[in-house]
Amino acid sequence: MRIVFKDLKQGEIKLVPENLDDIWHIYNLIEPGDLIRAVTYRTDEQKADKIRSKKSEKKRMKLGIRVEKTNFHEFSDRLRVHGTIEEGPQDLGSYHTYNVDAEKMEAFSIIKDQWHHYQLERLEEAVKLRQQPFLIFISLDDDTATIAILRQSGIQKLSVIESHRSGKMYDSTPTVNQYFTELITMIQSVKTEQTPLIIIGPGFTREHFVSYGKTHAPELFSNVRSLNTGNAGMNGIQETLKSGVVDQITKENRVVKETQYIEKIFEEIKKNGLVTYGYDQVAEAIEKGAVELLLIIDALVRTKEGEIILQNARTTKSDFIIVNSLHEAGKKFEALGGVAALLRFKIN
Repeated sequence: MRIVFKDLKQGEIKLVPENLDDIWHIYNLIEPGDLIRAVTYRTDEQKADKIRSKKSEKKRMKLGIRVEKTNFHEFSDRLRVHGTIEEGPQDLGSYHTYNVDAEKMEAFSIIKDQWHHYQLERLEEAVKLRQQPFLIFISLDDDTATIAILRQSGIQKLSVIESHRSGKMYDSTPTVNQYFTELITMIQSVKTEQTPLIIIGPGFTREHFVSYGKTHAPELFSNVRSLNTGNAGMNGIQETLKSGVVDQITKENRVVKETQYIEKIFEEIKKNGLVTYGYDQVAEAIEKGAVELLLIIDALVRTKEGEIILQNARTTKSDFIIVNSLHEAGKKFEALGGVAALLRFKIN
């Protein structure tokens, strides 16, 4: 994310999204009532008045859209912002949808009546993590390998590759070589020099693959970690996230941090420890100054209740984490009610 202009007195921040993670951050920043000022495309009024014997052409123009709703699909490359046209050369009062697209990298402005402290922190985080490489997981066993990317917005499964083995895998060297070569080709398509590569899985297949990779593609395997897990596939990846090992590699990744804190919440609940959950219970704990760390789901943040509880948390010097509802741990947390807190001391 790049910020190209900021005027908080006027409530305007102009930014440029650069990747999928930035789109996710922007989704959490834009609220109903905000004004989005951007260059977009719309059918010219004069063209629209003519007989539509041919497909209408869209004209590039700058519009100000008063936001009514946003729509973001997990791992899509764009965010759709829907609202009414408030500024522009035509169609004032009409509806329009603006697509925030990372690939086009167009600058646009978000104008708010007030930027909240946690929103500015999120922007700072997105800028700070601009150059941080994501992680690539290869989770494999004798039969299949799952290739996935750890992004700021969650785990994205890219592909599943079958080994096509017959009988014992290592009785057929050509089959093994083909399996491993397919995996290396997939890694080449997504890995940069700085991208950490994590090979996980049970048994010896993982070790054989690492050895094969270091021999046949040493440039890809110069930054590799090999970890034993009880499972392969996506289950093995989730197991790795929960173990805390990944946190040693990239401490700034939100999914890792959120997953670990959510697991901590559930551990404390099981032993009736220093934890509380549910909106009213957490709000009361904040008032008593008992909250060490507040966890709140992103959907709740965009409500008046979420705004109040975050402001109260800041007043009582409680730390907070806004949890992404799109990844597995986030969905698990949302089912708990979407708000919980780790406590400084026990309360009734």
